[in-house]
Amino acid sequence: MTRALDLLERIDCPQQAPGLMAAMCEVFGEQPASITLERTHFPGNKPVQQVLCAAFPDGRHETVFAEECPIAPGAHVESIRASLGKSRNGQRPGLHATSVVASQAMGLVLRKPGLDERLPGLRLLHDPVFARAALRNLFGTEVGPVVVDLVAHRLGKRAVVRIRGAGLDVFVRLRAIKSEDGDMRLKRHHALWHSLSRQTDLRIPEPLGALPDIGAAVFGVLPGDPADLRARDVGSVARAVSALQGLELAGLPVHSGTDEARLLSLWLERCRIGQPEIARRIAPDLIAVMAALQQASATPRPCHRDLHEKQILVSDGVAGLLDFDTLCLSDPALDVGNLLAHLVLAGQDEAPLRSAFDLPGIGLWRRAALFRLAMIYAFTSTPEAVLDRLIEEAQADAED
Repeated sequence: MTRALDLLERIDCPQQAPGLMAAMCEVFGEQPASITLERTHFPGNKPVQQVLCAAFPDGRHETVFAEECPIAPGAHVESIRASLGKSRNGQRPGLHATSVVASQAMGLVLRKPGLDERLPGLRLLHDPVFARAALRNLFGTEVGPVVVDLVAHRLGKRAVVRIRGAGLDVFVRLRAIKSEDGDMRLKRHHALWHSLSRQTDLRIPEPLGALPDIGAAVFGVLPGDPADLRARDVGSVARAVSALQGLELAGLPVHSGTDEARLLSLWLERCRIGQPEIARRIAPDLIAVMAALQQASATPRPCHRDLHEKQILVSDGVAGLLDFDTLCLSDPALDVGNLLAHLVLAGQDEAPLRSAFDLPGIGLWRRAALFRLAMIYAFTSTPEAVLDRLIEEAQADAED
């Protein structure tokens, strides 16, 4: 974690990190005007990963991944390039000379999104002919020329691409083929889809099939526009959340209050190491929240578990929810509390949405989510004022 924290300290003053700026120049062919740290990931026993955003004088913004590699980053780059170049990964067309580079001075390996040796499904992005053939085999009909765009990418974990053509528009979620998580998540999504066959208050993306050889699941495009949670779409969102929680779904994992407390404890320990001021500031209240979560005893219901405003689309008065990777059984107040906390993060008024729900425990789960978001974003370039707002809201909620 040491080098990740060092980068966090210096990211807002790039001249203090000449090795990083030189590597950015190598990747993009010019020096960025500024660099921000958008996210830090702590993937178990693997090196810390960071998502950097480079802003350039012409106004464009580019994302690059940074992996901690304090020992022989150059050798690690060669290993990555060799793996990406293998036919089973199919990503050689996107593997240019500056796609993966080493910053020896910073002990980092930088790479552009869309290249990932653990996600062979990204071949769809780099080989449209392969993408066309894969969809033809899936749908049993010729789909014609296609355009493939990268929508999202979490290094080593998952990615989303959008494939469009004449009469075709689908999203493809990609996962590591060595993991069984993707199959389980797709099965749960199918079960949810069939459970909603007579439900008119909630829409989800239609599952269209799978390409297991490349760890891909194909979904239809969910219609709608971003939800207006200030007034117009509050009722639609409330009905959608209630519809989800009213379903009878078997085989879902359980996320209890104790599980949430364990997650908060993990982030608190990270802050004690890397952001001690934040840890000292929130620890007493956070520990109280964790104790309360462990005592919570609500009847578990189906929950999204990662519900925030960017996961919601509304069309004709009906809300649709995206990304059910974390679908589980939990306290019904979890989703509402999480959504409210994200509105605080986004600087939006949460009062209209909060008034639409009458569930016990919303305040507790909202506080938990506020503290969690404060700890997560403490490892980014998020302004201190935003972190202060999250923490102060969490602490004020205890006084209500």
